[in-house]
Amino acid sequence: MNLTKLFETQAALDEHIMQEHPELRGQNNLDWKLLALQVELAECANEWRGFKKWSKDQEARVYVPNPDDLCEECHGEGYFDKHKEIKDWILCKSCDGCGCHFYNPLLEEYVDCLHFILSIGIEKRYTDVHINPGTIQRLKMGEDPLKDFNTMFGFIHNFEQNPKRHRYDSVFEGFINLGIALGFTWEQVEEAYYAKNKVNHERQESGY
Repeated sequence: MNLTKLFETQAALDEHIMQEHPELRGQNNLDWKLLALQVELAECANEWRGFKKWSKDQEARVYVPNPDDLCEECHGEGYFDKHKEIKDWILCKSCDGCGCHFYNPLLEEYVDCLHFILSIGIEKRYTDVHINPGTIQRLKMGEDPLKDFNTMFGFIHNFEQNPKRHRYDSVFEGFINLGIALGFTWEQVEEAYYAKNKVNHERQESGY
């Protein structure tokens, strides 16, 4: 877990955003970042779906085709013509015949939260985060995503009321444990974060 690199990467994105939105420079941006974090956390819960007890569809959205990311192997066709004259087609194994790559909406929403958690730490200059290895046992997290989502909202609320260093550490620790409960490894999280960070830079360039 290389938190130093994560904070440095996020700081570069924050600076890019400041360049595109100079009205944000020099002001307190904590309030909207905290709201944005809560919105992203809610969107993550929505992709998890486990709280939707009224629905028969509570499966997490983790394997979804992305029509904007066409498969390079079959050029979006989903199959190859083996013998055109007899219409003998074989499905593209790279995309399972759908013509596009798959992505993990749950993981993407999770790393969207990470962007704002890091940005909040930069805002408050809390970039030397202390992660307690015993947090999972102490908080009894990492077992039930439903409880962990609610606990995360509580941590964020507590930090909003009194943004002290130890409360930020609790937000970060709780977030890591939520990822464990959702089945993510930290290697997956970092890879997805850097991929989404690149997209966020491109969005700034395109006037998103």
